[in-house]
Amino acid sequence: MANMNTLFYQDQYRREFDAVVLSCSEDKKGWAVVLDQTVFYPEGGGQPADHGFLNDVKVTDVREKNDVIIHYTEKEIPAGTNVHGVIDWNRRFDFMQNHTGEHIVSGIIHQLYGYENVGFHMGDTIQVDYSGWLDTDQIKEVERKANEIIWTNQPVIIDYPSEEEREQIPYRSKKELTGTVRIVTVQNADICACCGTHVRSAGEVGLIKIISSEKHKSGVRMELLCGKRAFDYVCMLQDNAHDISTRLCTPMDKTAEGVVRLDEALQEKNRQLTEMTSLYLQERMQKMAAGEFVMDVLDGVERNAMRRYADDLVKVKGCGTAAVLNRRENGVFEYVIITQKDIGLRKLARDINGRLNGRGGGSDEMIQGTFSAAEETVREVLREMLVSDD
Repeated sequence: MANMNTLFYQDQYRREFDAVVLSCSEDKKGWAVVLDQTVFYPEGGGQPADHGFLNDVKVTDVREKNDVIIHYTEKEIPAGTNVHGVIDWNRRFDFMQNHTGEHIVSGIIHQLYGYENVGFHMGDTIQVDYSGWLDTDQIKEVERKANEIIWTNQPVIIDYPSEEEREQIPYRSKKELTGTVRIVTVQNADICACCGTHVRSAGEVGLIKIISSEKHKSGVRMELLCGKRAFDYVCMLQDNAHDISTRLCTPMDKTAEGVVRLDEALQEKNRQLTEMTSLYLQERMQKMAAGEFVMDVLDGVERNAMRRYADDLVKVKGCGTAAVLNRRENGVFEYVIITQKDIGLRKLARDINGRLNGRGGGSDEMIQGTFSAAEETVREVLREMLVSDD
């Protein structure tokens, strides 16, 4: 990294330091401050920058440019000023846990399947792209083995081997490296060239949880959480499971079975509701007077039932054109309009929607969407546009 006294490499657990400001200039990101030495880690290698304070001035970002580490601050700190720096340790340790955890997972995937880590981003979750596909059972096995590395508290070793020594080391790297190379080894899990900060031993990672995976290009994209993030995630899942179990009156380890029973009961109630709605609409249709144009306004009827009802009004009742509306909140109506007349509903839809503040469309035989207008206005506009003059 930078040609300066990078204290974060001498001791990754160091939280405070003293330094002298070498330069300070205004920048679009604030004030760009360069120090004679620093504990602040600059963004790099997929790991975000440290935050913290220089004296009482907040450090909002840290970057490396042309081998110089730049601290972006909210206020000016004149050159020559002696400063006491303090990093946000919770943020730093969180990144250390998650970065080391990612190494463990990537190393195990490489060991088991030979896949490479081809993309890495550390945000709210750790997102990693691998060069080959893993199914659900394989991912579970990777997660189990990764946590075994934590349970056995494997050491994390950082060194700078010579070129000759590196030739004998099977380390992972996204590109060919020359000169001084920093190698991070998690014993029995991974050997990787890396410039990030890491914990001393795998036990400090605490927990690794793979929370999602999906196909990405020719491989798989994974999201994982480590350390406190993983602990917080598991606590959230437990809270949710407890809430679900309470509502279902089911033990927490049986909630999936309870949800299946609830889903089956809901499907049965929906089937019964569909039957009752169909009978209700059939009875309602019998009371309707057939005509060239009819409109009926319903409450709480789902779209499929509206379509069937409108279709029956045309094909069974013999209406020329049927408009079926369903009231929603805030003066909005869902609508289905079906016709057996040659009036070209598809072309008319734009004008109808324009006059009734609506959205939707369809075919010459059926259009559907929503209106936002008073019921009587809808009735008047539809009658005017859908009833012929002859």
